[in-house]
Amino acid sequence: MSSKLEDLLNSLEALAGQHPNEPESVATLKTAAKALHFIRSIGKLEDFWKYESVFGTKEHWPKPLRSFSSGDEARAWLRTQPDVPYAAVVEVAGSLHSAARTREGEWVLVRLPSIEELEG
Repeated sequence: MSSKLEDLLNSLEALAGQHPNEPESVATLKTAAKALHFIRSIGKLEDFWKYESVFGTKEHWPKPLRSFSSGDEARAWLRTQPDVPYAAVVEVAGSLHSAARTREGEWVLVRLPSIEELEG
């Protein structure tokens, strides 16, 4: 086991020990430890460390599939696509939007806040 992972698991165990009378907190910490073991077991630990290193930065921010000048233009393009990835993101007039289908099959665009808006 990598020392970085071992250190993190030891920290989770120590935190759980500091909260013995808070079963929900202990369960949460144990679940986090299990998640780390799972990530390692599927061979994605290095990918996790890369993800962790950029989390919350512009590098981590979603990249749009395409850019459009208007929402109507984006929806028209989405209607012509045979397969759009789950949680697809498009850029409309400089802002990122999550693209999703309604039950009726129509495309809706939900604007994502920018990093600056989240930090402010």
